[in-house]
Amino acid sequence: MSPRLIISKYVIERLSKLDTNEPTGCLYGLMYDGTLLVVGLSLEFFENEQKTYRQLLLQLPAEVELCGVIKFSETLSIESKPKEIFQDVDITDNPLFIVISKDKQIKAHFLVHDKFEETNYEVLQPEELWKQFIHVRLNTVLPLTCEATIAGVKNIMQNKRKKIASGQVSFHIDGTSIYLFGVASDVGVTGTSTEANIGELMDSLGPEQSSKKKKHSINKVEIVPVNLVLKTTKDMLSDKLVKTAVKMMTTQRKPAFCISMPLRVDTLAMIHRNTKLSELYTVLVEAACRSLRLLEHVLLEQLGQEGIGDGAGLRLPETFHFLPPEIGHFITRIVPKGIPDESMESDRRSLHEQLSLPQDRPIFRRGNAYTSNSAKLINPHEAIPVQPVKPDVAVALVRGRYTYHHYMQDNFNDDGWGCAYRSMQTIFSWFRFQGYSTNDIPTHRDIQQCLVNIGDKPSSFLGSKQWIGSTEVMFCLETILGVQSRIIFANTGSELLSYTPELVHHFERHGSPIMIGGGVLAHTILGVEYNSVTNDTRYLILDPHYTGVDDVTVVVSKGWCGWKNSDFWNKTAHYNLCLPQTKPAI
Repeated sequence: MSPRLIISKYVIERLSKLDTNEPTGCLYGLMYDGTLLVVGLSLEFFENEQKTYRQLLLQLPAEVELCGVIKFSETLSIESKPKEIFQDVDITDNPLFIVISKDKQIKAHFLVHDKFEETNYEVLQPEELWKQFIHVRLNTVLPLTCEATIAGVKNIMQNKRKKIASGQVSFHIDGTSIYLFGVASDVGVTGTSTEANIGELMDSLGPEQSSKKKKHSINKVEIVPVNLVLKTTKDMLSDKLVKTAVKMMTTQRKPAFCISMPLRVDTLAMIHRNTKLSELYTVLVEAACRSLRLLEHVLLEQLGQEGIGDGAGLRLPETFHFLPPEIGHFITRIVPKGIPDESMESDRRSLHEQLSLPQDRPIFRRGNAYTSNSAKLINPHEAIPVQPVKPDVAVALVRGRYTYHHYMQDNFNDDGWGCAYRSMQTIFSWFRFQGYSTNDIPTHRDIQQCLVNIGDKPSSFLGSKQWIGSTEVMFCLETILGVQSRIIFANTGSELLSYTPELVHHFERHGSPIMIGGGVLAHTILGVEYNSVTNDTRYLILDPHYTGVDDVTVVVSKGWCGWKNSDFWNKTAHYNLCLPQTKPAI
């Protein structure tokens, strides 16, 4: 009997945008309770006969596996290449085959006893996806010592995978007394009931944030932190190792150099909330093995480069997890530490092509990496209740992440004069999060120093409490980030309405926050809503004049981040808007 089929809305939307002339595609999903959930897709180019989906699988969270094939055609016939992909599907006995016609009709079929049977499918909305599924993040450090040769690295990494898969290791869920044991132990799970599931654990860790009350979104992913314990070498996993062996060391000996480094395993698994903790052990083993294979690939790539064959200059691998809003699932990349993002463009471009992602903006640079532990609020506008879609109304919003900067943050008193500085810091954070820059967010003094350096302000400006406006923001963005901006001048608040189409175009094309200054006040515009019939405009405003604690409930409920009608602007004041522009990049 074929499984019940559910497809993530992220996948449906991406399928509808694919060109019908695209090559064969692969589908990725996970099984739970007799259900196949499709969460991802990629295009398969078969370059040099390499099955690129096998490498991509290592970059997906554990439990997400190859589950089927996409074909852009009107027929069910299947060529030899997709048949090869079917042979690699082991998550289900019934591989999935999706056919997309020229008019974008999507039909799903399961392969049952060598015959295709069309099947109905349900679409899982994004909020339900993040509500029903939890990510487990395994983070630990393993010592790596071996000869600095390709054979030496392959051998030691294979041994580490065998050790982890042997059942002799255990896992500890951070912040709890729960340990998970393998086949080498008769215990299984300690610290809780063997019947407990991962969803119950999450609710117990934060009962006031139970799944029934939470607003689930891509920026509110539930992650359970876990670490690994090697029974025989537990002392080698201590904090001392991490602190004292942060640098890779090579020592010459015969017949080869020796690599000695702390190897950080940082990996994810995606599981349904109903998964029992007793079933989590095998999931974590698979996650660890995926990470070790990726780490091995990065080390071998370096050893294969000219001048690094003897281990000299070998760099520590760094792991980054990405959650692009277009695809709705994590992608993990491991890159050599210290290698500039600019020098890895070709690898990123290949990944963009494989995942059918835009080729004009960064998605997998270090700055794009997912983070959930910011000291400042990230994207507070996402906590605003979603309004029903209205006919004839266009909504254009900021794209990607930013942090909310406002008065009195960082123990710095700028109440009454620093609103434009704070608005610019929010814009800076956006360029960092989108991967356009690795520059630190400037302080008020950094901003003032920049304006003095370029001759816009006298030296007496340093340390003062003087206001700045849109043009000063433009100068700093260009000087510090190399970002060009467009300035819009509106003689009155009423005149702002005439620029609504240009603001809509800005958010659709560039997606960056807009700084607006008028009189002695500055605000950040995160989006616009335009009714083409009534010509009414609403503005999504992030107000830097807030002086309270970073509590998103207060910020949203009190209107410090929220939609404002056009009468929010002073009808007689003039306004300058700074619209930061982006350049095509990857």
